[in-house]
Amino acid sequence: MPRGLLIILLCLLPVGSSGQVRGILGFPDRVMSSSRIGLASSRQISLMPVPDTSTVIFPQSGTKAVSEEYAFFNHLIDNNLRQDARTLSLSAFAPSDTVDYLRAIILFSDRKFSQASGLFAKVPIESPFGAESFFYRTLSLASLGDYDGASALLSSPALPATFSEGGPYAELTALQSAGLALLKGDKNNWNRESSAFTFDNYALAESERILSEIAVGRFDTGGKKAGLAALASAVIPGAGKVYAGRLGEGVAAFMTVGSLGAITAENWKKHGLKDWRTILAGSLCATFYLGNIYGSYMSVSIEKEQRTANENATIVYHLHLPLRSVFR
Repeated sequence: MPRGLLIILLCLLPVGSSGQVRGILGFPDRVMSSSRIGLASSRQISLMPVPDTSTVIFPQSGTKAVSEEYAFFNHLIDNNLRQDARTLSLSAFAPSDTVDYLRAIILFSDRKFSQASGLFAKVPIESPFGAESFFYRTLSLASLGDYDGASALLSSPALPATFSEGGPYAELTALQSAGLALLKGDKNNWNRESSAFTFDNYALAESERILSEIAVGRFDTGGKKAGLAALASAVIPGAGKVYAGRLGEGVAAFMTVGSLGAITAENWKKHGLKDWRTILAGSLCATFYLGNIYGSYMSVSIEKEQRTANENATIVYHLHLPLRSVFR
């Protein structure tokens, strides 16, 4: 075997773990994707925040007024001193809406979304913390994946006029509802709710712009075609991977199939078509060639899943971001 081809194959040996294509033909794709070159295009999925399902047991009600510690609570929360805020929240305070709100905010920051949602629900809508607690409750449900539950809260006829058209929270309500429609893939609801975007409210404009960009890609473009990726890799090995957005894996597939094809041709020339070396190299070349086609076909759907996961995490972030500006 020529020394140059040996060096190329050594570079294509698996050195990590990449490639998510499964099945018999997925094995050669995973080998190529796990090479030094293939790993150059590996990506990390930006996942939604993982809920913490553990429960915090707060002490029995005491007599201490939370107003004595309210300013300090805010200082700890605003400066992301969560451990100190968590410790303070375990004090035996007298029952009040403020206590429920502050404890819920701390639980939310600790990703205890289910318990936080329950405490936010205890804060009456007419409370000074009522509007903020309401929106954080819907965000907690969205973070748990309960998009329908969050949407039901936002569309409740029992909401006060401040949340409806013309009210101070009307556009924020529309933003939250539009974001949930995006998460559910509901184009009709997205179009209806996003029509309320003005893009001139400094607290909301950036999130409105980002959600609108995501909606264009999610609803208004056809996306990449798996069949086209497979066809491209059948013509030029690795081309479908490049089309799917995985440049390194595409280059690795091209070099692997090309190198094995060159080795097959060399053995055929030197030893003949029926020689075991030619048959072995040809079999490997055919296996990796078919794996490259199959892997390209599957990579389009995998890439779509990864893009959707990234976009969903971005949507939830931009449902949260305005709350910190509006209520802080």
